[in-house]
Order: sequence, then C-alpha cells, then structure tokens
Amino acid sequence: MKKELLIASALVGSVGLAGVAQAASMSLSGNHRVGVLGSDSDGTATATKGSSFQSSLSASVSETTDSGMKISSGFTILNEGGSPSNNASGLTLTFTDGSSLDLIKAGNASGSHDVAPPAGGGETGLSYSSVNAAPGGIDFIGSTDHVGFEYHSAADALGITGLKFGVSASFNDEASATSSGAYDTGYGVGVTYVTSAGDTSVTVGAGYAAADYIGTNLTKDEAGGHVGISATTGDLTVAAAHGAGDTVGTTTTPTQNDMEATEFGMKYVSGDMTFNVGYLSSSGTDNVYGASVATKDEKKATSASVDYVIASGVTGTIGYKDQEAKNEGAKTTNDSGTTWYIGANISF
Repeated sequence: MKKELLIASALVGSVGLAGVAQAASMSLSGNHRVGVLGSDSDGTATATKGSSFQSSLSASVSETTDSGMKISSGFTILNEGGSPSNNASGLTLTFTDGSSLDLIKAGNASGSHDVAPPAGGGETGLSYSSVNAAPGGIDFIGSTDHVGFEYHSAADALGITGLKFGVSASFNDEASATSSGAYDTGYGVGVTYVTSAGDTSVTVGAGYAAADYIGTNLTKDEAGGHVGISATTGDLTVAAAHGAGDTVGTTTTPTQNDMEATEFGMKYVSGDMTFNVGYLSSSGTDNVYGASVATKDEKKATSASVDYVIASGVTGTIGYKDQEAKNEGAKTTNDSGTTWYIGANISF
C-alpha cells in the first residue's frame, strides 16, 4: 500500500500538476513624504501654510520563461495624495538581447525619450486654473489608447554605441465621431544618444508623436515633438529642452491647442547634498474646434531645492518656487505667487 501511495504521489507531481501555474515573483515599493507647505499667492492678502502628506505604494510582478524572456506587469495600490486605487499597467516582455515590448496600456515612444532638465523638488506650487492651456513641460504631445504597443531597443542599437530608440502605436478604429472628439489612432518615435566630450557626458534626446481624432468641426489633429540636451561634468549637470506642437482636448468644451514649452535646469551634487535649480516657460492656445486663434495662456516658473540624505532611504528637502500664470493674456493672481516646502521623503 505504501508503494502504491508513493507511485500515486509521483504521478501527481510529474503529470497531474505539470500544467498548474506557479506564483510569479512580486515586490512592493513606494514612498511617504511628510512636510510643511506654505504659499503666498498674488490674489490673497496673507500667506497660508499647512501640513503636506503624499504617499504611494505599487506592486510589481514578473517571471522569466525557460527561454530567458521576462514577463512583467504591475499595479498601483495607492496614488500620491489620493485614495486607494488599482491603476494597473499592461504587460512588458523583456528579451534576452535587452530590448523590450510593452503591450496593452503601453506608453508613447516620444515621451520615453525626452530630456528632463533638473528642477526644484518638494511639494511646491500653486494650483493652476483648469482653463490654463499652457503645458507644464515639454512632453505634452503623445496621446495613446490602451490597445497598442511600445518597443524599446537594446542599448547600442543598430551597432551605434550610445544609441537607443523606440517606436509605438495605438489603435481605436471604432471611435465614433462626436462634437467632443474621440481618439482614433496614433504613433510615436523617440531616440536617445549618449556620448562624451572630454570629461563631459552628453545626452541628446528627441521625439515626435502624432494622433488622429474624430470630431465635428475639428480642423487639425495632434502632432509635434521635442528635443533636449543634458551635459554632466563630475558632480554638475546642466540641461535644456524645448517642445512644440498641436494637441486636441476632448473635455466638455473640446479645444484645439497650439502649445510650446522650454525648460532649463542645473543640478549639483556635493556629498549627501543635492542642489537643483529649474526654469519653465510655456504657452498654449485653447481654441474651440474650428474657431479663430485665441490669445495664448502662459506659465512661467522658477524653482530651487536642496536635498539632504539623512539616512538610507530617507531624504530631507527644502524647496521654493516662484510662478506666474496668464489666461488669455491676463494674469491670474490666484495661480501666481510663491510657495515653499520643508519635509522628508521615506522611500522603500
């Protein structure tokens, strides 16, 4: 009887459970920021201050096939400053040569290759009015639909040292024509090139994206790009970037937007301290479909911060921002003014 039980157990282990999926590897990561935030807008007589709490928690899952291909995905459990959520990502296939392919809810290759100049950190900044169409950075072009893909090349692509590129596309061919517009199809391309000039490491990034929309009286679709350059010498990094193009808004009042943005930034690292300074200047029109060009909305902001590593995973931050906003050429005082932040970030 004992032998029969052993034989039955062996058969179950080798045959009966062979097709049962085993658990994939999972990890959790996130951060918790706690601090004090103060603001002084041009539209109020007195400054205000209060506590600031920002938390995030995400789960990542992955497994590697026998052929060496990695399959990964993940989801957000808690968004910063928000309630619990389930903001899930799609699937990513990472191949043995270092290239990868994002499937379902993929991104846009244009935005994946933008150069992000340094800027002041911390939870600084007054809230901009929703009617202000000026972008908050250079990568404002790159609409996607959840049905699509984004391919990321391996390093040193096409045999060129320091080159990486990406392509993406997404599809919503069954979108219906409405007065508020609907995303139809779109694509994006991006490239990053890293080289050196003496003791300086230079990174150049560029991207272009376009998308077709369906909408009554829509006279132009989304199209535009960005380019940027970053140079690092020792502990000093300086960078500049510019983006320009057309976007389409599909909110209650649909708009066609002509936008541009320029960013400059500098970062200096000295031991456990990091100093950041950044500047943003952007503008955008928000014209009703088919209407004449409106006066531009504008955003301008200068930011600075100092980060200090207190312990492993714990960083203290002092930040400051001075910003100005205009809607249809007129300054909006509640969106303009100065803010400051003192706090700590615990990452895990």
